[in-house]
Formats: sequence, structure tokens, C-alpha cells
Amino acid sequence: MTFHNRKIKVIELDVGGTSFECQISNFEVQNNTPDGTKIYTLCPDGQDVEETDDDYALSLTFFSDWRLNGISDFMQSQNGQDAAFVLDHHPDVVGEHVRWSGTVRIKAPNVGGDVKATETQTVVLQIIGKPTYIRV
Repeated sequence: MTFHNRKIKVIELDVGGTSFECQISNFEVQNNTPDGTKIYTLCPDGQDVEETDDDYALSLTFFSDWRLNGISDFMQSQNGQDAAFVLDHHPDVVGEHVRWSGTVRIKAPNVGGDVKATETQTVVLQIIGKPTYIRV
């Protein structure tokens, strides 16, 4: 296989029916699912692995937008609610466009920062269950 790389340039992000990609400066679909615990026995098969629950999250860093229905206002006003999400990664690259979708639990991000600094916020949204991954 030959070397291949690509810079992150464009995503499409819809949360609860609203597109927010133009405010996002960093995103990460996190797989926090722990490995199953190995269980050893004295039978001929020897071992098994205990199942674990899926644990995924969507981490977002964004430029704050407190306008009506801006991303900061949306996260604050929808705190604790579940919302559908669709994240398209490399939507402009044929053969590399992939999508994650599912349901996230909205969490109001922390607010504040240094004087005269561009206001940004970071939030980690719990993904309910395992997100669906497809090639588009």
C-alpha cells in the first residue's frame, strides 16, 4: 500500500436539524469503549472476554455564537435534550467521503475566557449507543 494523507478542510455537521459546520474549528468522534475483561477458566477453551457497553462521544470546539439559534445559544437552550446528528467528513472528496450519524445528548458548554480573546467553547457530547458509520 502506498502512503496517503489528507488535511482536514471541510465537514458538514447537522445537530437537531441545524447546520453548525461554519462555527466548528475542531471535531473528534471519540471511541471511549473500554476493552472487555478477560475471564480465564480451567476448561479446554481457556478464556472468554466479557462484553462491554459502547461508549462514544462527539467533541466539538467552536467559535461562540450567542445569537438566537447560534451554536452557543442552541447548546445552552437544549441542555440535556437528545438530538439527531449527522457528521460528514471529507464531503468534497470522492472515494473518501464518510458519515457518522446517531443521537447525541446536548450539553451546555462552559462559558468565559480571557479578556480580548476570541470567544471559543469546547463541549463533549455523549453519543447514545454506537454511531452509524457509512461510506457516502
